[in-house]
Amino acid sequence: MAVVSAAVLPAFPLACGNDHELDAGHGKGTGGAGAAGGGGGGGGGGGGGGGGEQGGVLCPTSFTFTPPPGATDVRVPGEWNGFDLDAAPELVEGDTPGELVATVDLPPGLHGYKIAVRSGSEVAWVFDPAEGRRKYVGGTENSAVKVPDCRLPAFSVASSQVTRAAPGQGAFEARLVYRDGIEGAGPEAGAFEATLLDQDGEARPLTEDEISIDARGDVRIALGGLADGKYRVTLRGATRSGRAGEPLRLVFWVEEEPFSWEGALIYMVVTDRYRDGDPDMNAPPTPGADPRGDWAGGDLEGLRRSIEDGTLDALGVRAIWLTPFQENPAGAYPASDGVHQVTGYHGYWPIKAREVEPRLGGAGALRAVVAEAHRHGIRVLQDFVVNHVHEDHEYVASHPDWFRTGCVCGTDGCDWTSHALDCMFAGYLPDVDHTVPEANAAFVEDAIYWLDEFDLDGLRVDAVKHVEEVATRNLAAEVRAAFEPAGTRYFLMGETAMGWSDCGQGQSCNDENYGTIAKYIGPQGLDGQFDFVLYHGVSYRTFAWGEQSRGMLHAAYWVEDGQRRWPEGAIMTPYLGSHDTARFATLADYDGRDEAHDRSVPNNQWSDTAEAPASSDVYERVRLGMAWLLGLPGAPLLYYGDEYGEWGGVDPNNRSLWRPEAELTPDELDTLDFVRALGAARRDVPALRRGAYVNLTATEDTLVFGRRLAQGRSAVVALTRAATAQDISVEVAQSLGLPEGTELTDALGGEAAVVSAAGTLSMTIPPGGALILAP
Repeated sequence: MAVVSAAVLPAFPLACGNDHELDAGHGKGTGGAGAAGGGGGGGGGGGGGGGGEQGGVLCPTSFTFTPPPGATDVRVPGEWNGFDLDAAPELVEGDTPGELVATVDLPPGLHGYKIAVRSGSEVAWVFDPAEGRRKYVGGTENSAVKVPDCRLPAFSVASSQVTRAAPGQGAFEARLVYRDGIEGAGPEAGAFEATLLDQDGEARPLTEDEISIDARGDVRIALGGLADGKYRVTLRGATRSGRAGEPLRLVFWVEEEPFSWEGALIYMVVTDRYRDGDPDMNAPPTPGADPRGDWAGGDLEGLRRSIEDGTLDALGVRAIWLTPFQENPAGAYPASDGVHQVTGYHGYWPIKAREVEPRLGGAGALRAVVAEAHRHGIRVLQDFVVNHVHEDHEYVASHPDWFRTGCVCGTDGCDWTSHALDCMFAGYLPDVDHTVPEANAAFVEDAIYWLDEFDLDGLRVDAVKHVEEVATRNLAAEVRAAFEPAGTRYFLMGETAMGWSDCGQGQSCNDENYGTIAKYIGPQGLDGQFDFVLYHGVSYRTFAWGEQSRGMLHAAYWVEDGQRRWPEGAIMTPYLGSHDTARFATLADYDGRDEAHDRSVPNNQWSDTAEAPASSDVYERVRLGMAWLLGLPGAPLLYYGDEYGEWGGVDPNNRSLWRPEAELTPDELDTLDFVRALGAARRDVPALRRGAYVNLTATEDTLVFGRRLAQGRSAVVALTRAATAQDISVEVAQSLGLPEGTELTDALGGEAAVVSAAGTLSMTIPPGGALILAP
């Protein structure tokens, strides 16, 4: 890995790794077998400039690498020497046994490099496994080191801690170590800047009682009497020579129970289609646009009201995913059928990099939503589009070389797979070229701006597999460095659309589906992704369509298979529906039972579209699917309206306006009450959020699984699609650690159950129903 010299450490902790999963790469080597499982080293490759000097300053930058067995020579060629292997610094034995080190003086900026490992006569050019950042040079992908301006002062976080004795008695303490600039001017404590952004989004300077600075420039921060909510301390150091450092952000939450993205229920909102909070702001109909694809009047104020009045709290929502809120074009453009005209009401056609859509309420309304959410302990995720922009985007005019405007995905000679990285989603949506370092840097900087300016809590990254991996890697590296020094995790959730192959259990035909999604997850990438394999394999097949051959045994297998296949630590997002799928209730209605309910109908966009369900059975399936979903590990998604069984086929029919209780049918009201109980159970029962998944028993119609947590705190989820009540007994003493005599209460209002002397739990699952049993 690469780090700046200890004399000029950046303001965030840098993690070193010993991963030897090396990839073949850039270089002038002779090629051959890669080291430690890596591929062959390629020949060729060019150099290029190295980030540009700032006033001629050079900063000592160390590269550390643990070589594989058999390596005889290890060097670090990079942009600074035109990737000349012979001129590249050799890594030599360092202070840590087994590690090799080299130091290069580099100007501030992002520099591409590779590790060149010689084994005998062969040289493998590989990525640095401990460095997350990447950079394309001459069309070739390389590892990259970001060198900060070493003349500037910085801080490292020695410690930080949040405590909460009672409501209104939160406290935060931090100790920061000052790192002087390379000029050695020393700290100018009187010029340090320290501010607090409080739980209401108000900023103020820290008082003398809250911050102390010693003669070395080291800082102690002590805040007390804090109400519950999100806070951010921002600190800038200064030197006696007048240089001010980059901001160090210490983000922390004061709350009764520490939050974790693992287990959080995420609520997705298409803002324009959610709730109209300010009718006076509604835009007139767009000329030429089909009303179904035009602005409908939902806005950020409507969402704020749903947070304020407890609508989302009642569902157990812990995070909100907002569709993009950057400004979109004014007019209408062709839909995918080339006939109908639609607008950018959804937000995925940005024309401005840093402007909030005025039709949603503008910047003030967004700040109000975030502040209200934080008062309720709810996190807010921005849907961040990195694959494309609209042709009217300001960057297209100023930097046309940042974009590709070739073929349109899915047209002749331009299929979605072979042209995944360079095809356009539509002729008016230029494709962002992240192999251009300046383009990639601009989008990363924009993401940091949004998170910082509006106090957001993470990103949902759109269309991940359609951008070079450098996009997610550099984004992750910058977000971690900018916002996580105090330990608060900013969630990065990706969308890598894949499918599910029906090849039988234990087969390898889903390796590509799993592998493509998983490759973007990890310490140097995303925290998790949407579980497309589980959605296409189970969600609608088992629970909406009720396929006999893909029943609860099928569901049990594929949940466990995913638990084995996803990377360790991944926080996956299972779901029943989204803005890109037909509504779950409509899939349950059009289950293929007769010609009038053909499964193809939900796929009709503009004519012969799906109608409202007429059978209560549809809503029973919705409730059963929800019981399964909200009992699963990960951070499940609840698409707005699905809480009451909203209906509609694919886009635009799956994006109708959210409806309040007064407008719901009896079946929808029953479904809403049921989902509220499920959400409350997930919020209140730790095992449903953090417990390990354990299959207890399954038949084609009935599934019982546990969520194991230590100290007798495990929970049991039981569900059946059978038309009659199911009497079930399962072993829980060994599998879930529940001792004899433990009484478990049903969060859905059914009868309690007690663990027997034999270590079993007996229960009766109601017809087509579910139980959520917890101590």
